[in-house]
Amino acid sequence: MVETGSAAMDSSAAVTIRNAYKKYGQGPWILKNYNMTIPKNQIYGLLGSSGCGKTTLLKSMVGAGTLDYGNIEVCVRSKKEVGFMPQETSLFEEFTIAETFEFYGQLYKLSKSEFDAKVKELSDVLDLPKKHRVCKTLSGGQVRRVSIAVTLLHTPVLIILDEPTSGLDPVLANIFWQYLNRLAVQGQTIIITTHYIEEARQATVVGLMRQGVLLAEDAPEKLIAHYKVDSLEDVFLCLCNEQASTVEVEPERKIPFKSPYRDDTTDYSMFWPHTRAIMFKNLKWVQRNWIIFSLLSIFLSVSCIIESNECLKYYPAMRVGVVNHGVNGACVNYDPSVFNCSEAHQVDLSCHFMHRWKKEKPDMPLIMYDTMQEALKNGKSRYLVTILEIPYNFTAGILERYEEGQNANKDLIEGASMDIRLDSTDFMTVFKMEQDIRDVLELTLKDHLGLCGYFASVADSPPMIIKKDEFLGEGVEYKPYDYTVHVAMACMCGITYLGPVILLTVSLCLEKMTGAYTRCLVGGVKVVEIFAGYLFMLMIFNLVNSGSMTFFQFVVYQQPHGQFWLTYLLLNVLGLSGIFFGFFIVTLTSSLTECAGICIVASLAMYTFTGFVWPIEAARIWIIEPICKFIFPNTLCLKALLAILWKDAGLSSKQVLLGFGICGLHLVLYTSLIYVMVRIKKGF
Repeated sequence: MVETGSAAMDSSAAVTIRNAYKKYGQGPWILKNYNMTIPKNQIYGLLGSSGCGKTTLLKSMVGAGTLDYGNIEVCVRSKKEVGFMPQETSLFEEFTIAETFEFYGQLYKLSKSEFDAKVKELSDVLDLPKKHRVCKTLSGGQVRRVSIAVTLLHTPVLIILDEPTSGLDPVLANIFWQYLNRLAVQGQTIIITTHYIEEARQATVVGLMRQGVLLAEDAPEKLIAHYKVDSLEDVFLCLCNEQASTVEVEPERKIPFKSPYRDDTTDYSMFWPHTRAIMFKNLKWVQRNWIIFSLLSIFLSVSCIIESNECLKYYPAMRVGVVNHGVNGACVNYDPSVFNCSEAHQVDLSCHFMHRWKKEKPDMPLIMYDTMQEALKNGKSRYLVTILEIPYNFTAGILERYEEGQNANKDLIEGASMDIRLDSTDFMTVFKMEQDIRDVLELTLKDHLGLCGYFASVADSPPMIIKKDEFLGEGVEYKPYDYTVHVAMACMCGITYLGPVILLTVSLCLEKMTGAYTRCLVGGVKVVEIFAGYLFMLMIFNLVNSGSMTFFQFVVYQQPHGQFWLTYLLLNVLGLSGIFFGFFIVTLTSSLTECAGICIVASLAMYTFTGFVWPIEAARIWIIEPICKFIFPNTLCLKALLAILWKDAGLSSKQVLLGFGICGLHLVLYTSLIYVMVRIKKGF
């Protein structure tokens, strides 16, 4: 027995409440100097209108809520000995009836024989539907019967039922009351609330409650005899009249409230059964929601890697318009392949350029036009992405550059440049076309200079030598920068971090809103055990998810040349910090809407402020960069991954250590915040 007051609890009482006060916010008192004594092995019927404080009182009894002031003493040592049925059905709606029983059987560690016998007994008494029925498909009365059965499954010493007969068939309700009487005879104490006042006459003792005050408690027949009336309803009316004429006196000193289950806080003997039951529930959730689970996990991850490597690697087919004002026009009668440098005065470099273009860029056909008006018409209709206008003296201007040097004719050079008209509404197209035209023109000029005995490097633009392999690890072969790898790594970071967050908040918040976890917490399950059940599942999810992404990136596409194991390890550490971020969101919020809002904001912020779109070092306000680096671990993790993949950086690299360090920092931060929030809210 747990003693919480200054005096020991009455040995004949199952529950004793003294001087209880409770209110929410700045509102009125829900319970006011409330006193109650519930005898052992009896059925106690608590009567009162809606809003009088019955549910608040019951939740305080079972530890699902707290009083502002007062004292509660109970005849049990642990929450595991309490059976609580809240007013809401509080079941996992996607479970079948059989799975619901199996979950709570694991939760209370029932043996198979005990479990089977109790399920059969309750099924007969409550006339339960077929075990394969899913809870969300049941009618209101059927769900309530299943909820009652769950409450009684583990044979609790103290049974608390909040309006269990609401919606039940009268015949079944009568059978249920007879069953409760048998339980009381067997040594169980039952507290039951009901708004059917006359139904409460079947209870051993009744308590009549109004406006947060217990008006009277005694055997029903004694109360009827005392007030010389015919029914409990008339008794209640008399008590209401007495209350209206009584002046309430608030005591000068209120007793600070202490939980009657405080010894449960250090009892971890049920950790594995509880956690295993939560894992069982999560597995069933995945089975019921395999489509959304697949879309948010393997399908999204793999498709992101495939899209990064396939869709971002190549440009769509583009047509280039050409208006050539040179002598040879469309170059139909000119063959660049038979050019002889001894006949340099007859060369047409515009034809050489187009010949080289067709060889280097076969996927970008050249469309010849006689006039610029025709070309511009097709350009405005998006048929063309670029229009090249080559002047008649294009060749002369180029030759003047190389043959005359500083003595070249300025007017000739300025008037002999190729005009390039680009569709500026598409930045990526403009960037590619500028680079392609420059590259092909450079190759054209090098070919000409080489054939004519000149030093071909004269055509290099600009005159510099770029060595990109100096930052690589020893023995690592340089590969040209590929933006697809950058995008793939950013996707890996985002999905690894946000994937568990979305799955966790969708699953846990939905079940949290139904009140299903209230019943679990009342049954002695701790928040840490609930989180542990999700943690194990999501860690397995991360291992598979990050494994599939790295497999496709390393093996299928063979893009990076870094260390596979280090990439895989960093992704899983990042995913672990994402899991705890999800736990923090669930602990912080009180509705699915709030959870969804935070997830949406986090998703947008992550892809905006983590260097995915543009380097955060470009921020002109100095405070933005450190905020972006520390508010999400993805920023430094992305840099660490790129260092692993492009520089072959190892675990001792500063960038890699920063990636692991920021994940560890976030783990510590969110664990601390979750602990504080759970202590403040007395739950999650």
